[in-house]
Amino acid sequence: MKRLDAAISMIVTLIIVTSCGLKHTVSEDIASAEIAFANEDVNATRDICNGILDKNEKRSIEASQYARLSIIYMQLNDQTDDPEDIELAAKCYREAFKLNADSAMSFYRSLPVEQDKYAMTLSAIVHILDNPREIPTDHDREVLPDEVGRLEETTLSPDSVNQ
Repeated sequence: MKRLDAAISMIVTLIIVTSCGLKHTVSEDIASAEIAFANEDVNATRDICNGILDKNEKRSIEASQYARLSIIYMQLNDQTDDPEDIELAAKCYREAFKLNADSAMSFYRSLPVEQDKYAMTLSAIVHILDNPREIPTDHDREVLPDEVGRLEETTLSPDSVNQ
């Protein structure tokens, strides 16, 4: 029965996406991707999302739509562990904030609790990628087991504690 439901949803999704060459709005395509994902069809979901991004030069995508796409890509990554999904999610996240930061922030703040983890993770990933810290010169310094937890005398002396 589950296979029949999946097959029907796949057929409906394909009909929606390709029906008679009619133009679909971005919102309709995103809704189709969300339906495909809800029906556990990651291939159809990815194809729809990639199609939206491939056609974005020909039609305008709003900030909230980029934000929706970013969450779908994060959900795809959660299911498939495909690093390309993270890259595309980050691209959509950046585009959403570039187009309209207030709209993007409003979207991410209004997510349901079960999707909030995707927004927080994506925010952290983009922040780390866009703001890399310098690696300290001594980051590869070997720390011997007897040095762990030991304070250097020059850093803290008993006299400085009482002052």
